[in-house]
Amino acid sequence: MSDKTKAVLIIVLAAMIGGAVSPVVKIGLREIPPFSFSFIRFFLASLFLFPLILKSKIKFDRNIFSLIFVSLLSTANIALFAFGIKLTSASVAQFLYAGTPIMAGIFSYVILKQRLSLKKWLFITLGLIGVCFVIFLPLIEKNSFPAGNVTGNILITIGMILWSLYFVYSKQYQRRFSPLAISSVFIFTSTVIFFFFSLIELKTDTAWFYQLSSISLYALLYVSLFGTIGSYFLAQSAIKLSDPIIASLSYYFLPIFTYFSSFILLEEKLTPGLIVGTVLVFISVTLTTYSQQN
Repeated sequence: MSDKTKAVLIIVLAAMIGGAVSPVVKIGLREIPPFSFSFIRFFLASLFLFPLILKSKIKFDRNIFSLIFVSLLSTANIALFAFGIKLTSASVAQFLYAGTPIMAGIFSYVILKQRLSLKKWLFITLGLIGVCFVIFLPLIEKNSFPAGNVTGNILITIGMILWSLYFVYSKQYQRRFSPLAISSVFIFTSTVIFFFFSLIELKTDTAWFYQLSSISLYALLYVSLFGTIGSYFLAQSAIKLSDPIIASLSYYFLPIFTYFSSFILLEEKLTPGLIVGTVLVFISVTLTTYSQQN
């Protein structure tokens, strides 16, 4: 199996796991403040990763501190997402992240000097059309569609841009660190940052942890294990096997799996036209991955 084929399979798997993150986070944030939720999420992920990191014997040198600095871009994305998702809908949030491949393409061209053929840009745009079709199916089929909140949408859009920048910059560390190491540095960095911000939240809201329901605990466990360790490790693995642009194409699949997750978790209706958008997205990912640069 070629690296490109492995990358495509990883992209699909990452989208399946990540598709449930938005609705699950939204469920968890009903009872837990944003920074506290993010701290517990990454703290639990750190506990599971710690034994693996001890075995990997990461060297704390100039490169590791540089990677920590770059990881702050992704940490900022998480913070903006946590606040934004409280204001807007899960579907709109996932749609905004569908802009990641376009931003990754721009940043790859500027930072990595990676040239993209017109054909490849067209394939990426095809996938974006598929995502837009899926997102706006409720409008087309005259169902209610939550447009979200402008402030929330802006916060998530800024987060998406920072995440795309992290996606591209992290490619430069693939030669020195494994996908597990890169993901772990980001997770440990986020744990420390969100710990201090969660202390600030405790000054204004000290009673939330006395009222936690089992559904919030399940949400934390899922987002910690699958939405954090699983998703970010798979993302770095896809980058290693391909490039930031191809790896970011998982964000074209995410809205589709978010619809399925919302149907199961939030009892939102699935639309018959979903298959059309799915086909367009799959064609886009396949053509973009296997197209040759001209």
